[in-house]
Amino acid sequence: MLRLTVLLLAGFLAGCATAPYEDRGYPPPREAELAPVRADRPVVGLVLGGGGARGFAHIGVIKALEAEGIRPDLIVGASSGALVAAFYAGGYGPRELEEAALGIEDSDLIDFTFFGPARVEGARLQDYVNRGLDNRSIEALPRPFAVVATERATSRMAVFTRGNTGIAVRASTAVPTLFWPVVIGGVEYVDGGVASRVPAPVARRMGADVVIAVDVSWRGTADAEAADVVIRPQAPRTRLLEFGKKLENIAAGEAAAREAIPAIRESIAAAGERKRFAAQPAVVFAAH
Repeated sequence: MLRLTVLLLAGFLAGCATAPYEDRGYPPPREAELAPVRADRPVVGLVLGGGGARGFAHIGVIKALEAEGIRPDLIVGASSGALVAAFYAGGYGPRELEEAALGIEDSDLIDFTFFGPARVEGARLQDYVNRGLDNRSIEALPRPFAVVATERATSRMAVFTRGNTGIAVRASTAVPTLFWPVVIGGVEYVDGGVASRVPAPVARRMGADVVIAVDVSWRGTADAEAADVVIRPQAPRTRLLEFGKKLENIAAGEAAAREAIPAIRESIAAAGERKRFAAQPAVVFAAH
């Protein structure tokens, strides 16, 4: 009898653990019509793409851009880029981002499990984001921010701009077969990089006149080419969850961004000229 009870209990726990994750305690992330950012000056969008632990290079890129006075008006993140992008959109500056990165431990983000549909549950990453952002929703962050995830069944790109930030970032970083998928509104979502590793077109839809994309992947992506400037840090090759080369990744991002500064300034200047020309009143010639 005892053996039968143990077997039934084990089967019950295993069955529960294999269900994808859905957090019902928070307002879920959701998609909404993208309202373009408008300004008289050129609107700059920054897109941070996926690449696992190489995503620490995004912090170096931000350091270099801010040092040159280039502050994006809107931010898009996919996969590991969504994690950095969330904190940057939430008001963290380059120094705070670097301090957080250097102080983070694997166990702060990664919760391995023996049960479930994958090795990593993802709840710790979600909680880390929400704690760091004081549980603010995506739309409550200081700068416009979009999180890209992928519908598991259809591979459709989902662009979350409302709702719980931690859950959205968790979905965007849910690498298939490694992380549990995240269920939002009855739909399973996985890593945003499945749909687009560097979703530059999303920034354009959000109103960016100049799109700066950061590609830390090794395979590249066609979507990155929709950007005006693509920064590709020469980050060291690391495993997806290898956090031991943070400084090297940050340095690689900073160096690559510095090289791209002239091209970025040129793109911003050209966009400014286009805006000034478009704002000029039309000249009407009277017929004689």
